[in-house]
Amino acid sequence: MTKILRYFLLSLVLSSLACTLGGLLPTEGTQPTAEVPSSPLETTPFPPEEEQETPSPQPTTAEPTASPTAQATLPLPTGQCQNEFYPVVQGATWQYQMSGVSSDTFVRSITAVREDGFDDQDVFGMGTVRQGSWACRAGDLIALTPGGGAFVSAGTMQTNFTVESNQGISLPANPQLGQGWSQAIAYRGQSEMGGTSFKTRTFLERSCVAANFERVRVPAGEFEALRVDCSTKIDFSISDMSTFSVSETGSVWYASGVGMVKSSSSDQAANIEIVLLTYNIP
Repeated sequence: MTKILRYFLLSLVLSSLACTLGGLLPTEGTQPTAEVPSSPLETTPFPPEEEQETPSPQPTTAEPTASPTAQATLPLPTGQCQNEFYPVVQGATWQYQMSGVSSDTFVRSITAVREDGFDDQDVFGMGTVRQGSWACRAGDLIALTPGGGAFVSAGTMQTNFTVESNQGISLPANPQLGQGWSQAIAYRGQSEMGGTSFKTRTFLERSCVAANFERVRVPAGEFEALRVDCSTKIDFSISDMSTFSVSETGSVWYASGVGMVKSSSSDQAANIEIVLLTYNIP
């Protein structure tokens, strides 16, 4: 049981970044297509997954952007997914370095764009893959899945998730300083480990506020970025065990026309920092 708890603590620490970062929970397999609810307050169901080969995008190097003027020339999406701080452009890629609870690099890419939503994907250096689905409403972006995926595989443990409810938004279209927003996701899981089956239940609640504009230097360059401060609480239970809680605070820096350039967070167990290495927005 100690091994199970360690697995879920790591998974939930990473999934707490999902609502703001698009999900950093490493997964394998395919992402089920979710029906886009007519309101952010509606439950988002998931149909059964279908087996298919997961594509593996390769990092692409872009010249570092050194000024907000240069950033403003980057293309922005149109339609419901038009968001100043998260360019939703099919084929766009970002390469990140993650350190803290786990050291690794990963490449995020947008694999499909619809009028009212999009799909994204993270490919980690360790070989794991996360796939996610989002809804868009007048530029507001809403993650439809816990940690960006409804299936998690880590070593000998596999978990299938079913979303019970999904309320709020992940990132507003054009956040103003002092503006706050939140998202809450509840989901159940069915896990298999070493021939043993057990059930899980998780409730993730995240609240954010647009705090300030700051100059940020990362390997990809120097950016004038919006700092978003967030607090997250995750309650989870495993089979008939008591409920456990993880609380986290952190900040995410977004550059206009570029997306996330840096993230820093901490909880009772670990610190996580993510920085942008390269990016390419077609």
